[in-house]
Amino acid sequence: NKQKKLVEAECAELKKNCQDVDLSLRKVEAEKNAKEHQIRALQDEMRQADENISKLNKERKNQEEQNKKLTEDLQAAEEQNLAANKLKAKLMQSLEDSEQTMEREKRNRADMDKNKRKAEGELKIAQETLEELNKSKSDAENALRRKETELHNLGMKLEDEQAAVAKLQKGIQQDEARVKDLHDQLADEKDARQRADRSRADQQAEYDELTEQLEDQARATAAQIELGKKKDA
Repeated sequence: NKQKKLVEAECAELKKNCQDVDLSLRKVEAEKNAKEHQIRALQDEMRQADENISKLNKERKNQEEQNKKLTEDLQAAEEQNLAANKLKAKLMQSLEDSEQTMEREKRNRADMDKNKRKAEGELKIAQETLEELNKSKSDAENALRRKETELHNLGMKLEDEQAAVAKLQKGIQQDEARVKDLHDQLADEKDARQRADRSRADQQAEYDELTEQLEDQARATAAQIELGKKKDA
């Protein structure tokens, strides 16, 4: 019974471990889905950034071509056309702003690449953790099945032992009944022996009495014979 309770306690603990593993699996699965969503969002942002960079490159090229043309025009009429100089400065500033914007987009792209790699690494770790949890769950379920089999075998063994004990108890009861019968028979035999001893003692007393009477009669007869002989003489 103690061993059976111990196995039942181990089964209960294994069932609890299985429940904990299932909870961890659901948590890791949720984290995995969140990371996959984050990666898709980053990929969308990266595609948008690529489009923005391509667009800025085109604008930069157009600005450079326009700047080149305007520079040539401005060089031809630099002393006479102040407005052209202002326009050139404006275009240069516009070009500088475009380059700064493009640099920012490149930095953003690099940051997104870094975040993507980080998210992919975390996803890989989450997948490995999920595999380990699945393995732990499988091991726990196998251990639980083994303990349940062991518990079943112990139950069968206990039933066999209980049946053997019942058989022994029945045998003991039968032996006790036989012993009681033997005691009763022994008491009857003892009483019969005592009665026989008393009867033998009575018979011996009667025998001794008869023997004594015969001896007395024999002595009397012998005395009469002796007396007769004396009379005849």
